[in-house]
Amino acid sequence: MASAQFPRPVLDLAESRRLGEPVRSFDARPEFRRAVIWLALLAPPGVLLVLSALFYLVEGPRWMGVGGALLAAAYLSGLWWIVRDGALRGRGQAVFVFEDGLVRLAPRRTCVHRFDELRSVTATARPGRDGRPRWSFTVVDGDGEFVLSEVLPGVRELGEVIMAEIAQRELPRARAEFQAGRPVRFGPFTVDRTGVSKNGKTAPWEAIGQAGLGHGMVYVQRLDTGTRLTAETGLVPNALVFVELCRWAKTAPKAPQGR
Repeated sequence: MASAQFPRPVLDLAESRRLGEPVRSFDARPEFRRAVIWLALLAPPGVLLVLSALFYLVEGPRWMGVGGALLAAAYLSGLWWIVRDGALRGRGQAVFVFEDGLVRLAPRRTCVHRFDELRSVTATARPGRDGRPRWSFTVVDGDGEFVLSEVLPGVRELGEVIMAEIAQRELPRARAEFQAGRPVRFGPFTVDRTGVSKNGKTAPWEAIGQAGLGHGMVYVQRLDTGTRLTAETGLVPNALVFVELCRWAKTAPKAPQGR
């Protein structure tokens, strides 16, 4: 049962805000606790390695000091990964998803966000050292913004949930703006009855093929030239809304501009 993974204070807070039933948790705190334990166990031997290397470098034999220094450097680099790039970054961070919103825990505060209060989400993918993309999601609501990063396990799935929930609410508004003849802007892209524009270049609807997301990019394919209008996802708030609006608008009836 999903609620078994949710702390009682979180469930009580969600109930007070009418967030509905619990769905899933994204909790970095267990990994943080394990990292602290490993750090406590591994740090003292590392200190002893450094001290012994210094002793032999000063008192001799020097070759033992050099070997000890190399061993200490390799050992401490692993500890540095835990501190800098590992689970220690997840101190006190967790997100608990409910049917109608989420509860977000941070080291110094707890925040409740209803999905209908969220305005936009921007996904950013940066290459990691192992070649895999590192995802983060900047979410904007009426009180400001917050960032969800890979400190949270499964953050990409969490981001996709938030993107889908926001799209469900923002897409009807974007369609209404489009039908009223008003331009709808998504970062560098503008969607209106004439087509899709980016940086002064407009692709008319009759020349637009597929719109989509892939490999950290947002794109609109042009059928007439075979080229694409593209932008990084990190530059396009509500990229999913943009893509779905383009797909819908391509076949929607369009009254003359200005009516």
